[in-house]
Amino acid sequence: MNVKWRLTLRLVGWLACFGLILLSLSGAVFYWIIIQLAEIQAERDFQTAGLSQLVDTVRAEGKNWTFDPKLLEAIEKTDGWLQRIDDNGKVTDAFFTPPDVPNSYDPGELSDYLLQHRPFPYQLAIWIQIKNGITHTLIYGKTNQGNGFLQQLAETGKRSGVNILLPGEMLEKLKKQKAWLQLLAADGVEIASLNKPEQAISRFSVPEMVLRSIYPDRYGAEIHTKYNLDTRETWVLSTPLPGYGPGEQPVMAPEVQVLAIGIGALVIAAMLLLLVMSYWFGNRIGSPVVHVLNWLRLLDKGQFREPANSLGKPKSLNRSGRRKSKYHVYGDVIHSLESLSGTLRRNEQLQKETEQLRDEWIAGVSHDLKTPLSSIKGYAHMLETDTYDWTTNEVRSFAKVILEKSSHMDALINDLTLTYHLRSGGEAPSKEVVEMNNYLNEVLLETAQHPLYREGGIRFVPAVEPVYLTIYKPWFQRIVDNLVANAFLHNRKGTTLTVSLQMQEAGGVIITFSDNGEGMNEQTADRLFERYFRGIDSESRSEGTGLGMAISKALVEALGAKIELHTHIGEGTSIHISWPGNEEI
Repeated sequence: MNVKWRLTLRLVGWLACFGLILLSLSGAVFYWIIIQLAEIQAERDFQTAGLSQLVDTVRAEGKNWTFDPKLLEAIEKTDGWLQRIDDNGKVTDAFFTPPDVPNSYDPGELSDYLLQHRPFPYQLAIWIQIKNGITHTLIYGKTNQGNGFLQQLAETGKRSGVNILLPGEMLEKLKKQKAWLQLLAADGVEIASLNKPEQAISRFSVPEMVLRSIYPDRYGAEIHTKYNLDTRETWVLSTPLPGYGPGEQPVMAPEVQVLAIGIGALVIAAMLLLLVMSYWFGNRIGSPVVHVLNWLRLLDKGQFREPANSLGKPKSLNRSGRRKSKYHVYGDVIHSLESLSGTLRRNEQLQKETEQLRDEWIAGVSHDLKTPLSSIKGYAHMLETDTYDWTTNEVRSFAKVILEKSSHMDALINDLTLTYHLRSGGEAPSKEVVEMNNYLNEVLLETAQHPLYREGGIRFVPAVEPVYLTIYKPWFQRIVDNLVANAFLHNRKGTTLTVSLQMQEAGGVIITFSDNGEGMNEQTADRLFERYFRGIDSESRSEGTGLGMAISKALVEALGAKIELHTHIGEGTSIHISWPGNEEI
């Protein structure tokens, strides 16, 4: 799966989670709003809304019934009481019941009280509902204290102009309740009042009177009315609800307040959720993108590495060295950047090595050609001068030296070119499978024809069985020539060189060059394969360039083998060239 689809699936998944969380929050908020509205309605008209909720929430615990404590608290706030009776009219549960309320009812008795055929000191409401096969009959009663007090005020109160006169006891009770009394004409306009606050209204329309009677919590006061049919006047008693002063009204209706709180909480929760999701989304998606951009900036500056933290570890890895989860979606991109950084590092290193080799090659050419070129230049000046008349033999002698030095320069340039090629990682032009017993014998016989080598100075010990290697013949010939020359030219006369070919048990091949010469000290052995260690000068014979052993080591390694030296003063020298088992054919 590529980055596009991984990123798409991640976004869809995160948005789906965000939607589910927001939907859950909305459901919780609307459930709370419904509960609060039901409680408000129960407080306003418990006999209509509260009794049904009581039956819905009732639970059986053994032989007893448990009712919702909040609904029972609402009954107490309304100065009401509650009874549950069985099919025989006996009370099984009672809450806040006054002493004068019966503990059992006959069928006709309860009907008369409910239909007000017989006087009863309380206003009654009955709710009958079947739940789980059980009939629940609830009786809700409420004391009409307000109506009783208003009746007394209407009977004892006297109008005096725009004022109402009351006996001292009634007036004191009215002020204690922070209530006020108004007398309205037939058109609802106030004609007299007592203890009325400034904020109270002075005119009541029919809808206004009804709304204030049914929804006291909207207006902050409960009102009771008594209408005089003869005079068409209305006595109005207004009592502030708990938490409100005389004439104060709530800023908004309870229903609106609940909706405002619920919707406001939902909006705030959604914004907080969106903030959290945005931060999380930015961290999960944006942080890796910034990481990749910083990585590209480092590459642009020539720093071919991944951005690291203060401890020097790549930011995309955790403490255990594994890729952090937020970077998984960009795994392909990060892998490509790692590959690119590695390639650029290798190219940079290769460029440095190439430049170093180039500088060394130029320096080597300049240094190595200077000595023979000085000799050629000197003899050329001698031939050019008019001061002397050179004989024919002298001219030929000068020409011979110039030719030798020119040949030496040509060989030196070829060796330097080969050295540069090998150190640059160059490979052989072509290789072939060769049977080494016959081929190595032929090479040694050819090398032994050199006029400076003693006749019979080279002994060859072939392997018992045929040995096959994949080699490049010109390079192998050069290796043998250089090792043989090193044995004869840097040892005393009469030195014998023994070359042996062996097959190892593991399948490898070893070629050993052993002489019985003087051997080498430790310093010479350590630096044998360095360039120009033995050195030459303009008067030395032109049999070497000073690069032979360094070239031999490079050629051996280019053919997939390794070269080792074993020597001691007075015990001769042994050089081993070994191919591992997987190199044998």
